[in-house]
Amino acid sequence: MRKLAVVHHRHDDWVPALKEAEPRLEIRGWHPKEAMEADPAWLADAEALFTWRFPEGFLKKMPKLRWVQNGGAGVEHLVKHPDIPEDVLVTRADGQFGLWMARFVCGHLLSEAQCLEACAQAQKERRWEGRLLPEDLTSKQALIVGFGRIGRQIGRALTELGMEVKGFVRRARKEADRELFGLADLPAHLPSARVLVLCAPLTDETRGLVDARLLAHGHGALTFINVGRGDQVNHEDLLAALDSGHLGRAVLDVFPVEPLSTDSPLWSHPRVTITPHHSGPSTPRATIPDLIANLKAYAEDRPIENAVDRDLGY
Repeated sequence: MRKLAVVHHRHDDWVPALKEAEPRLEIRGWHPKEAMEADPAWLADAEALFTWRFPEGFLKKMPKLRWVQNGGAGVEHLVKHPDIPEDVLVTRADGQFGLWMARFVCGHLLSEAQCLEACAQAQKERRWEGRLLPEDLTSKQALIVGFGRIGRQIGRALTELGMEVKGFVRRARKEADRELFGLADLPAHLPSARVLVLCAPLTDETRGLVDARLLAHGHGALTFINVGRGDQVNHEDLLAALDSGHLGRAVLDVFPVEPLSTDSPLWSHPRVTITPHHSGPSTPRATIPDLIANLKAYAEDRPIENAVDRDLGY
């Protein structure tokens, strides 16, 4: 049987789920903190690894490695990892992140539009506040940076709310159903936007994308929601934009270093909402359908498909 190693903080969930998905594989799993103690003879024959993070030096135990399956969508920590040889294929898994993240984005935006915080305060005070009318989102613009499977799902959800959705990708292009704008076009669209959603992969082009130069085109009614990567945002510039009126609110689910440091000023800003990287939870039920084809290919010694372009970073 071909061998698949699992190094994941939730390996107890993943190993049985992966075995059920492809019983022809021999699968063993370890927590990242325990992986260096794994059976070296077994690992020496394993050609595949399912992981999110693995300890330094671990891949030296896997000289036959030819495929790394990431446990989530973002692969920037793998495609540039110095221990992963260039000929090793890296694949990603969106799972049902699009659905999860669409709910997340719509939930936070609708909380504002429906004045839920003000309603809750009025209820606490036993005060009937008839002036609390919801915001009409009809035809208001939603800018989505990153328009792959996840971004499109978020776009469909926001369209159902009546918003006008514009997608932004590396280079502008026309598709059958819409025109997609390039990242260079983003500043020109920001003044008329109601919400800016970041769900792009971390690349050289998106690193630090949301900074003072971009936010200078914003305004006080703009909400920024980041479900992409923390390194895509300059948080000092973000706070300055909130204080200067170039941004109305920020919902941040991802950060350059997680957990977010307790001394970060983001925690206490009144117009910042912090969530613990939970906008798109990676669960076996949601993710394994993305893995089935390659699990079967690996079991049958067929080529692994849909590997990421390690130069592009996705």
